[in-house]
Amino acid sequence: MTADTYSHGHHESVLRSHRWRTAENSAAYLLPHLRPGQSLLDVGCGPGNITVDLAARVAPGAVLGIDAAPDAITAAEAANARPDHVTFAVGDVYALDADDGTYDVVHAHQVLQHLSDPVAALREMRRVTTPGGIVAARDSDYAAFTWAPDTPSLTRWNELYHLITTHNRAEANAGRYLLGWAQRAGFTDITASSSTWTFADP
Repeated sequence: MTADTYSHGHHESVLRSHRWRTAENSAAYLLPHLRPGQSLLDVGCGPGNITVDLAARVAPGAVLGIDAAPDAITAAEAANARPDHVTFAVGDVYALDADDGTYDVVHAHQVLQHLSDPVAALREMRRVTTPGGIVAARDSDYAAFTWAPDTPSLTRWNELYHLITTHNRAEANAGRYLLGWAQRAGFTDITASSSTWTFADP
């Protein structure tokens, strides 16, 4: 089911934002659970920054970053000096090319918000995770975004973004639904948490 639409598109401004992301600022909740030698799948890897950061923590364990967009995989391969244990490939989160129980860790950063069936995606990520392994998902909640001073153009942008994601059969406020989605996907040992990004200038 690769017909889902990536609502952000691949403008350079979007890619620049993605390249800013690191394991520390985007997956800090996962880092204490990583160990050398673990196998890891990074779903929706984009330009691969987080993938390579996570790979450094599980080396020499095999790491695969997948994305539905071939352009993203091309960018990931071009932008990252990859050690031998890291590969990138086009992939479909609804039909992962892996046997049951293949990976110790399956990670997805800001992926589920773009999917028409996030529960099915989580179920598939669970399938390819080893018994006792970890599925780690982090997502945004656009309705919780706030800023000062009040800026009508940003308020309108947020309204328009919600309209676009609804049209694309996606959920802009995915963060608030993660726990429920995980339960519906069959997970029972779940840790729910939240974090924020703060941007400011003088």
